[in-house]
Amino acid sequence: MENLIVETKLTRKSRLETFKRALTFLNHILISFTFLYTVWICWKNGFEKIFTWHVILCVFGFNVLITESILLFDGGNTWTQALTQPQRKTAHWILQTVGSICVIVGVALEFYWRGVLNKSHFCKTHSILELIAVILMILSMSNGLGALYAVELRRKIKPVYIKVVHAIAGLVCFVLGMISLWYGYKKRIFQENSIPELLVALQISTLLIIVLSVGGAVETVIIRIHTIFQVFNCRRQTR
Repeated sequence: MENLIVETKLTRKSRLETFKRALTFLNHILISFTFLYTVWICWKNGFEKIFTWHVILCVFGFNVLITESILLFDGGNTWTQALTQPQRKTAHWILQTVGSICVIVGVALEFYWRGVLNKSHFCKTHSILELIAVILMILSMSNGLGALYAVELRRKIKPVYIKVVHAIAGLVCFVLGMISLWYGYKKRIFQENSIPELLVALQISTLLIIVLSVGGAVETVIIRIHTIFQVFNCRRQTR
């Protein structure tokens, strides 16, 4: 009887792991589709145009690099299972740094381009969300350095506090950045170089990428917040 119960638990666990891997595989397909289709649209629009590079850099930064940096810690990601935790952390901050640089340069190009055309800055939902995401990105990167060297800062600030702020800022930054891309797919460059059905597919893919990517990050934030509450409770009991 006990053996049967153990086998049932192992079977359920195996099915759950297989399901997670399938979802992560689907996520990689959606990431590839949105980026490659965006590159094709940008090619039709013309690589000589500044705004084209704004689109490519922001989509590559958010949709590919930053998303993959989050998926490094996903239990269903078979691509990273062979990596140790230190190796995942190293790959995480490298992808985050390169992705952030791409986004910041992309936003700077748009700012310059709109200035040349005497257009107002950050006046629509897409650009406002983009700006907030960049601000949170800088905050997350700053906290990321603290999280990376949390042991050295242990005497001044508890590592769990630094990691919680880094995780929350990074999570909100990612979601806002991806929603900004969702609004961006309504821009003229996409309307003129695509068909309505594929634009809808782009937007649906973006929403699915958000949902499929944030699960592990949300779980991590909840666990760390719970750890903080446990620390507070222990302090109260010892007083």
